[in-house]
Amino acid sequence: AIKVDNAGEKKASIIVTPFIRVDLRIEEEKNYGAMLQYFTGNKVHNIKLREYALKKGYSLSEYGIKKNNGDKFYSFSNEEKFYNFLGLQYIPPELREGKDEIILAQKNKIPQLIKFEEIKGDLHVHSSYDINPSHDLGRDDCNTLLKKASDLNYQYLGFADHNPKNILPEDEIVNILRKRYHFVQNLLDKKVERTKYFIGIEVDILPDGTIPIPKEGLKYLDYIIVSVHSVFDMGMREMTQRVLKALSFPKVKILGHPTGRLIGRREGFELEWEKIFDYCQKNKVALEINAWPLRLDLPDILVSEAIKNGVKLIINTDAHQVNQMDLMFYGLTVARRGWAKKNDIINTLSYGEFKKWLFN
Repeated sequence: AIKVDNAGEKKASIIVTPFIRVDLRIEEEKNYGAMLQYFTGNKVHNIKLREYALKKGYSLSEYGIKKNNGDKFYSFSNEEKFYNFLGLQYIPPELREGKDEIILAQKNKIPQLIKFEEIKGDLHVHSSYDINPSHDLGRDDCNTLLKKASDLNYQYLGFADHNPKNILPEDEIVNILRKRYHFVQNLLDKKVERTKYFIGIEVDILPDGTIPIPKEGLKYLDYIIVSVHSVFDMGMREMTQRVLKALSFPKVKILGHPTGRLIGRREGFELEWEKIFDYCQKNKVALEINAWPLRLDLPDILVSEAIKNGVKLIINTDAHQVNQMDLMFYGLTVARRGWAKKNDIINTLSYGEFKKWLFN
């Protein structure tokens, strides 16, 4: 049960579970910006910001900014005004890490970070079409997923069901892929949808780096996402070779959840990232930022490194049911923490431009 820990006129603390306490603060609208900035932090950023302000003759608090040699006090209704008053470009919360963001803000060099409305599609969505998959099926059919994509104002959607079990004979796998291809086309082509679709697949990277898709099956796929789903305990060099081999197969355009981590459950595996970045940059392969809350993978630090190496990223939800397509927001926050701009994220491209990239 929720329990009030303490309460006063302008603040209260409540216990929502045995391990989570929520502090509530109430402030007048005119002071809201300073309070939001103060409690957002992070701590190191706020310390550096206070040091910067002191040099300019000001002291900061959660209530506003005070001139040190007088009684003049300045209030701010939003964070933008707070930063601008100090002669700084607005610093988005995701970048407040106490690194070099204040120096960059002085020079007006904080980038315009990726925004939700710039996302034009999701290429990692699982449908309920049963292809005897190696992992779990999606819950909803292709039409339901496509309608949701349309509701989200996406221009395109990619169906990326798990590959058929690799114990099946090759000709059976090809037959399954052929049937699925025609099923999706017949199902969806009857409808005039403003959201286009691609028929892809998420394929297991086997321990030896091969992928269980026969050559004859490739004609029934627009693109392939390759992902590690087993044998996570390889050494860094061996795992890197495994991943690079998988990336070299035809139609592979995306490396799914690249570190394999599950937050709070499993550490990500180590890769020789400079080799992965180099391959992806030269071969037009995108690294996925998987928005599933247990993954958030690629992590933000590697997002930043990938961008510095000229690698394109793609934010996908890995949705296994239609409402999980709303998880795009979480992938977006990871991208923003990694300083990603619109042109770093490949699924900000229009349908026509994205199609060119996909089939290149």
